Amino acid sequence: MVTKKIILIGTIFLMSCALRPRVMEEYEAGRASEKAAVIYERGNTFFKQKDYRNAIKELEVVLEKYEKTSAYEPALYLTAFSHYKLNNFKDAASLGEKFLKFFPNSNYLLNATSLVGESYYKLVEDYKAAYYLTKFYTLSDDESARKQALNHVIDVLPKLSLDQLEKLHRVFMANPIDEHILYTLAQIEAREGKKREAERDFNLLTRRFPNTKYTAEVTEYIKYIGLGDVTARVGILLPLTGTYAHVGSKLIEIINIFKKNKYLPFSLHFLDTKSDPIDATIAAAQLIDDVNVDFLIAPVPISSGEAFGVCGVAYGKGIPVILPMTSEPKFESIPNIFTHGHTSDDQARVIADYAVFNLGIRRFAVLYPDIPKYRVAADVFARQVTRNNREVVAMVSFDPDSITLKGELTGIKDREPEAIFLPMDVNMVINTTPQIAYYGVENAQILGLESFMDEKIPRLGETYVDGAVFVAPAASDSMTLTMLRNEGIKQDDFAAKFYYTLWQLRELQDYNRNTLADRLEDIMREQEVYSIYTIKDGEFEQLTQITK
Repeated sequence: MVTKKIILIGTIFLMSCALRPRVMEEYEAGRASEKAAVIYERGNTFFKQKDYRNAIKELEVVLEKYEKTSAYEPALYLTAFSHYKLNNFKDAASLGEKFLKFFPNSNYLLNATSLVGESYYKLVEDYKAAYYLTKFYTLSDDESARKQALNHVIDVLPKLSLDQLEKLHRVFMANPIDEHILYTLAQIEAREGKKREAERDFNLLTRRFPNTKYTAEVTEYIKYIGLGDVTARVGILLPLTGTYAHVGSKLIEIINIFKKNKYLPFSLHFLDTKSDPIDATIAAAQLIDDVNVDFLIAPVPISSGEAFGVCGVAYGKGIPVILPMTSEPKFESIPNIFTHGHTSDDQARVIADYAVFNLGIRRFAVLYPDIPKYRVAADVFARQVTRNNREVVAMVSFDPDSITLKGELTGIKDREPEAIFLPMDVNMVINTTPQIAYYGVENAQILGLESFMDEKIPRLGETYVDGAVFVAPAASDSMTLTMLRNEGIKQDDFAAKFYYTLWQLRELQDYNRNTLADRLEDIMREQEVYSIYTIKDGEFEQLTQITK
């Protein structure tokens, strides 16, 4: 009996020894969870107060000491988020990736995926940004967040290598976003001269996405692929007879200078437009079909119709066109048509920046005629002002045939603008500026485009335009004018622009059909120079020059 009691006591003792560690572990785990929860709440409070530095201090304690507690998951997410808010994008990406690895089923998964993608976007690690943002885009239902992610993906795709694009294509092949990946892949293959691969992927794109938004671009690239190798021949359209023969004869002199000195890496071939739109179009077709030129230069700003006909036939055949004298935005909307810029849209951005950063203006009004050209310039100006964190207090249009602007200007006056932007033609400026003074907006700084650079403005606008500040394309630079003088050519802006265009094209070395359009765009828009003027005592006075 005694022996049985001893055995029973021993058994109970052994069982208690075995159970004590388990009980202690459970007790310690409970205590750890409580401590972690308290620390996490302190960190979360700092986070809600947007005190991200102190939030990180508290939350990192949870990450270091309490990995096995339930507080660890939200603490890891909030720590990554806090680093992002403090622009510590490297830490945010690292912690975010750790979170995605440890908690693939978390309620925070989508937010963490976006956080990692945006962090890599800020770090300019393009492949990782594209991967995570694409993943977020395919999983999220938040349309606003998806739109931002898609914009960033489209932004970085052209910066990826072919290997990286192929990898993305394989990963997201089953998703609609592959439309953008596949197009970029085929586009870069075409540019790099990989014709077989480009044709394969362009065909795959149009089969899988028959209504693709890239239909026009695909058509253009297929044209380039079908054009064959470069010929190193460039066509020039000149008015050698007819109304503008005197212009063509001057440009012939410039062409001969470039030929004689062998300045260019290609040969020049010209035909007569006869100063006529139809003949210009016929000449363009002959240069393309018979001479097989790589691109055209058409110094024909005298007639918009002449330029449009040339652009139309060239576009249909996949041939780029340079318009060295033209600054009309409508030409830049045609694919593969290149100008030196200086459009009214470009000018609107320049004068908006100058008014904000140089004149210190904070409140703007915009008054414009309801004409497409000026409506677009007004919108561009307003967006640029907003982008610079300033305010557009009034955006007012009027009928171009209006004589009085009493209602429009009275409404603008009530908003107390510091400046008023007038994108309009010369006659409208002359009609509008006196009314600005009459209806009580005379204290607002008048801002304008190159239409102000007309002798009628100070002469007929009188004191009402005095002090106006406006932007205009800079006159031909002194170096170009000096070269023209040295060559014995009369110095005028028309000849200078043509000479400068050919001079720029010296850079066009070793091009191919697939890269030609991009190369031309880079060369033509490499440097845009604008002058800022004011009107003082009836005279134009240059304030500064701005290079973009």
